[in-house]
Amino acid sequence: MKYIGSKSKIAADIVPILQKYIDDNGIIEYVEPFVGGFNVIDKIKCENRLGNDIDPLVCELVEVCRDNPELLNDLKTPTRAEYYFIRDNPEKYAMWYRAAVLLFASYNARVYGGCYGATAKTKDGKTRNYFEESKANFQRQLPNLRDILIGCCDYRNMRFPMTRKVLIYCDPPYASGIGYAKDFDTCVFWEWCRCRAAEGHIVIVSEYIAPPDFVCIWQKAVKTHLDNRAKHGRIEKLFIYGGT
Repeated sequence: MKYIGSKSKIAADIVPILQKYIDDNGIIEYVEPFVGGFNVIDKIKCENRLGNDIDPLVCELVEVCRDNPELLNDLKTPTRAEYYFIRDNPEKYAMWYRAAVLLFASYNARVYGGCYGATAKTKDGKTRNYFEESKANFQRQLPNLRDILIGCCDYRNMRFPMTRKVLIYCDPPYASGIGYAKDFDTCVFWEWCRCRAAEGHIVIVSEYIAPPDFVCIWQKAVKTHLDNRAKHGRIEKLFIYGGT
């Protein structure tokens, strides 16, 4: 699913790493506290998978449409005026419908503080329909989302079993370079990760930087485009607490 900060472009790199930790440690429970567009969890093989996100829009869209995929068949590309009306009048629309419009029709999937980007002119003068492309990608993804448990809460309110080891993969709002989650407290987050590791769980985090007690186990140069003007080079990394 198209989602800001999505790991879809590097999922082929990081999923095998996560899967190896699952297989080597006999883990039966995989959890993503910041599941976003479900672009990693949908490829993980584990007996139990839980995808949680504080954003109710993405959770509602997945829960409703995976059981009723036919709803997407009648979903048409909104005009610019329709997009802004739907965005600014949430009480008038079902949450799943509003979620689909905002996630598929916002420029770079920037639902909060973003702008209309359902269609655009390409360099050769043709019109590209990003809304229809995003909808089609989501429709192809839906079969892989059917057995995933979905939660919608602040990651700090999540509870984990004390009797078995869980693999917790976190893709939180990044501490640098990301302007859409300025209120996210990274210090609190890293301490939360330490506490979960102390409980015996494996905690792996996607970030650009991490405290010194988190060890980098993978990295790759990528291009990000969170604004309308330029792409920026970044080094995506995976960190694990204590290097275990």
